[in-house]
Amino acid sequence: MPNFTECGIVFLTDSLDLYANYTYHGPVAGALNTGGDTPRLITLDGCRQLCGTGSDYYPWKEASNTITTWILPIMGMLLQAPFESNKFRKTVHALCRWIGSPIASLSYILWNVKVTSKCALLVDMATRYDEVPDEESEFAQIRDSFYILSVMNQYAIKARMPGVEAEKLLRIALFSDSLKLVPVEDETRSLVKRRRKLAKSLREGRKRGVVPVFISLFWFLFSLGLSIQAAFGQLGANATAHDLALGLLLGWLPVLILCGIVDRNPVATDDIRLKLNRLLDAVRLALLNPDLQNTYMRDTGRTPPDFAWTEKLNNNDYFRQDFFTSFAGQGRVRWHYGVAHPILAGIESSFVADHGRDWLRDSEQARNNLVLGPKTLAGLRWFDPRELWQISSAIAVVMGSAGGAFILSYWTPTVGLGCRSGGYMIFVIIGLFLLSAEMFVWWLVPRSSMSPDWLRRHAPEDPLVKIGTNLEWRLRRADSNRWTQGAGQWVYRMLSYWSELTLRQRIQVLFLRPCEFANTAWLGYIIGAQTFGSYRTCECMASVWGGRGGYIDFVSIDFYRSHGVEYYWGAGTAVSCVFIAAGVSYIVLEWCTQSHLSTEDYYKASRGLRRTRAFKKYTAWLRNAPNAVIEAVKVTRFKLLGSKVRSGRRSLVWTWKTKQYHGLPQVIHGWEMASAEENYRLLQSRKPSSNNIQMQNLRPPLRSHSRSSGRRSFDTADDISMNAAPTV
Repeated sequence: MPNFTECGIVFLTDSLDLYANYTYHGPVAGALNTGGDTPRLITLDGCRQLCGTGSDYYPWKEASNTITTWILPIMGMLLQAPFESNKFRKTVHALCRWIGSPIASLSYILWNVKVTSKCALLVDMATRYDEVPDEESEFAQIRDSFYILSVMNQYAIKARMPGVEAEKLLRIALFSDSLKLVPVEDETRSLVKRRRKLAKSLREGRKRGVVPVFISLFWFLFSLGLSIQAAFGQLGANATAHDLALGLLLGWLPVLILCGIVDRNPVATDDIRLKLNRLLDAVRLALLNPDLQNTYMRDTGRTPPDFAWTEKLNNNDYFRQDFFTSFAGQGRVRWHYGVAHPILAGIESSFVADHGRDWLRDSEQARNNLVLGPKTLAGLRWFDPRELWQISSAIAVVMGSAGGAFILSYWTPTVGLGCRSGGYMIFVIIGLFLLSAEMFVWWLVPRSSMSPDWLRRHAPEDPLVKIGTNLEWRLRRADSNRWTQGAGQWVYRMLSYWSELTLRQRIQVLFLRPCEFANTAWLGYIIGAQTFGSYRTCECMASVWGGRGGYIDFVSIDFYRSHGVEYYWGAGTAVSCVFIAAGVSYIVLEWCTQSHLSTEDYYKASRGLRRTRAFKKYTAWLRNAPNAVIEAVKVTRFKLLGSKVRSGRRSLVWTWKTKQYHGLPQVIHGWEMASAEENYRLLQSRKPSSNNIQMQNLRPPLRSHSRSSGRRSFDTADDISMNAAPTV
C-alpha cells in the first residue's frame, strides 16, 4: 500500500538526483503552469516504481469527516423522499430511478409541478383580486374540482383507454353541477356534494411532513457551506476540494426531494385511487341511466346526439371501477403524462385565457365551457411542446450542479480528466442517455403495442418465453420436492407476468431499469471512493483519461494559494451554487403559491390565497420580461408565416386587474337578457315601475343552464339596473 506523503518527501528531497529519470518534463496546465517556477513533478511510471501501486486510503479521521459532512446529510435527504409505505420493491425501483436517472425523473416531476401550478392559477384567477368568497360559494366548488384534478394527474390510466370519451367523462365528473347520480346507500345524489366530500378526504389524506424535508434541506445546505469554507480556508488541500466537489455533484438531489412537497403523494395511494374511481364510476352509471341522462339533457338544453359518446362507457374493460390503475406521481413511472394538462389546456384556450381574472363572474357560462371544452377535443394523450421547458430545466439543474463539480475536480492539480472528473462525466452521460432512450421509446413505440409487425415477422416466438416454458416443463418433470415445486410456480408467474407486458414495458424491464440500477451503483461507488480514498492511486492522481496529465505533484498548500487555484475552484463552486439556488428557490416559490389549493382549513386557505396574490402583484415586474419575450416571439413567428396574430395568449397569464367585459350574459327567472350594455341603456331610458321587464328585450336562455347564474339573485328593477351595468 503506497504512502504518498512519505513518497513525496523522498522525491522532493532527492539532492543526489537518484530519481532524476522519474522527473516529468512535459507540458503542464493550470495552477502548476507557472513558467520558470514549475515545481518538481513525478511521472506516472515513476510514481508506480517509487510509491507503489494500490490505494493510499484516508485515515479514519478524514473518512469520518466526509461521512459527517456529506454522507449523513445525503441519507437524511433520501429518507425524506416520497416513498410509498409497505411497498419495498416499488421503493427500491423508485429510489434507483430517482438516483440512476435524475434528469428524466426531474423532468416528470417538474411537469407535475407545472400542472398543479396551473390548477392553482385557475383557482386564483376565478374571482377578483380582492375577493375570496365563502366556503359555500361557486368559487369553493371550483377550488375542489381543480384540486381533485391535480390529484388525478398523479395516477395512470389504462393503456388502451379511449382518450376523447375519457376526457368528456372527466369534465362532467369534475365541473358539472346539474347531473344527478344514481341513488346509492349512504351516498348523496348531488355530484357537487360528492366532489366536496372527496376533496375533503383527499386533503386529509395528503402526506404531511413538510417540516422534516426543510430541515434536511437546511442540513444539506449547511454542509455545503462548511465544505466551501473548508476548501477555501485550507486553500490547496486536495482532499477538502474533492469533498466539496462531491457535494456539488449531488446538488440536484435537494431539488428533486424538495419537489415532493409540491408533487405530494397521498398517505394511502391505493385508497385514494379507489375513491377517485368510485366518483368516476358513479358519473358513468348516471350517464348510462336513461332517466338521469334525459333529466341532464333537459337541464342543460342539449340533445341526444350530444351524448352518443356515452355508449362507449358500457365497455367495462376500460371504464368500470378501475379508470385509474396505479399511482404514478413523482416521476416513478415512465411515460406518465397525466390526465390534467389536456383538460387545463382546453379550458384556457377556449374560455379562461380570453376572460382573464374573474372568469367565474358568470358561473353558468363558465361551467358550460368547463364541461364542454373546445370545439374539438384532442383526448387525454397528446404531447405539448411546452413540456420541453421542464425537460430543459431538469437538464440544466443536473448538468449545472454536476458541471461545477467537474470543473473543480478537473482543474485541481493534476489538471486533466481523471477518475473523479471522469466519474462525474460518466454519471451525467448515462443520465442523458436514459432520458434520450425514454424519449425515443415514447416516440417510436405505441403505448399499447405488444410488438411491431417487423419484430413479429423476424421473431415469431419470444425467446424468453421459449426458455421459460422449457424450464418450467423440466421442473415439473423433475423429482417432486419442495424446491422444484416452488421454482416451477415462480417460473409460471414470471411467464404470466411477461406475457401481459407491452413492448414499452418489456424495454423497461430488460434495458432501462438495469441501466438505472447500474448508474445508481456507479454513483454509490463514486461516493465511497471519495469518502475512503480509493481514488488515491497513481493512475487517478495522474489524470490520464483524456490524454492530458501523466504526472503527479507533491507541492504544499502555499504553492497552490500563490498560483491562483482559487479562481478555478471559485468558478466551479459558483456554477453549481447558481443552479442549486435557482432550483430550490423555484420549488419553494411554487410550494408557497400553490398551498392554498391543498390546504384543508378553508380560512387558512383563503388567507394563503390573499398572501399569494399580494406577492404576485408586487413581483409582477419580474414576469413582465418573459411575457414580453413570448409576445415578441409570437408576433415574429406569425409575421414570418404570413398569418394574422391571434389576439391574446392561449395560456392564462396572472394579473390583478379585471378585464373589462361588456358581453356578460345575465339570466333572470329563466330568461337571458341580450347583453349588459343593452340592458343598461334600456333601464336608463325607461326605468320599470314593477318587477316585470318587457319580454321583447329578452330571448331564450343559452343551452347551458337556465337558472339564475350571478353571484346574487335579484328581483327588483333597482337590482337589475345595478347588475346590468358593465363590469370593470
